[in-house]
Amino acid sequence: MIVNEWNSQFTAKYGHNFPDSYMCFDTEFTGSNERDDLIMEIGHVLVEGGKVIDKLNLVINWYGHPEIQDTWLDYKLNNMRHIVGPGWKLMPDYVRKHGLPPAKALKFYQKLFQTWADRDLFFVAQNGQRADEKLLRGNFNRFINKPFKLPDNRYLDTGAIFKATQVWNAVGDAVNYKAAMLPSRSETLKEYFARVCGARIAGVKWSLDLILETYNLKEKYHVREEDLHSAGYDAMCLHWIMEEYRSRIYKSNAKENPFESPETFQRAFEQDMAKYKLEKEKADKEKTKTIQTEAPSPERPKRTTPGLSQKDRRRRRRQRNI
Repeated sequence: MIVNEWNSQFTAKYGHNFPDSYMCFDTEFTGSNERDDLIMEIGHVLVEGGKVIDKLNLVINWYGHPEIQDTWLDYKLNNMRHIVGPGWKLMPDYVRKHGLPPAKALKFYQKLFQTWADRDLFFVAQNGQRADEKLLRGNFNRFINKPFKLPDNRYLDTGAIFKATQVWNAVGDAVNYKAAMLPSRSETLKEYFARVCGARIAGVKWSLDLILETYNLKEKYHVREEDLHSAGYDAMCLHWIMEEYRSRIYKSNAKENPFESPETFQRAFEQDMAKYKLEKEKADKEKTKTIQTEAPSPERPKRTTPGLSQKDRRRRRRQRNI
């Protein structure tokens, strides 16, 4: 786990011990445009001391809202079905039947989020800054005239932690990105997670589905594909992932971390690279050996005529001169 490698200045920002009290939340929306798109569903799971104490899922019905055209909303929901697949349940008829009035749903969650933030407890999301925070901020500002911002040092991103861990444990070309997976002393939690999420590294994937698969949480909790892409259920999945992370953390980093010094990290990095080069050289040698075994080079032909003596060679040179 990359958390075991975070330096003590960074872990001090949350008290060194990985939190066991937090709110997992998720949203489903019509698109990623903060100004125009709508949140269609919000779900949360409240956890204290590692135990679920509350959970909820709300569908929001925007049909009939004076600022929203029904035909535009129909198009958006059907388009999301094409993007997400059969798991997308928020179709027009479903939303009309199960949805709450927008102002009621948004005001409820604005108060809940504010109360949680006032308690100085953690928020947990999957890629939350690029999606959930943007849409909540846009919808709160637009429809209930309230702000929204995830706290700088009370936010954890399950996807970013998984991605950083994948790169930290990788071999080959991904080794070059190991240094970028460690936080700097000046970064907030939000800044660090935003940087990790934004890093483009070929071959590194970190979807919610993949995280559940990697840690065998699908089998453990009997996760069905058709249950995913529901805000409340995805929030519960984040709780299972958080507890899996906590079970894999063996350092609080209250003391000095061996990778905290740039010099010691550089030495460790050079050792990793040296090991990688040795493995590559060994693989190249094995490959060359295999090629030579499969296609042996022709032997040099042996001389079949006796060589000339020194006397005969001098005689031939005199004859050429004449």
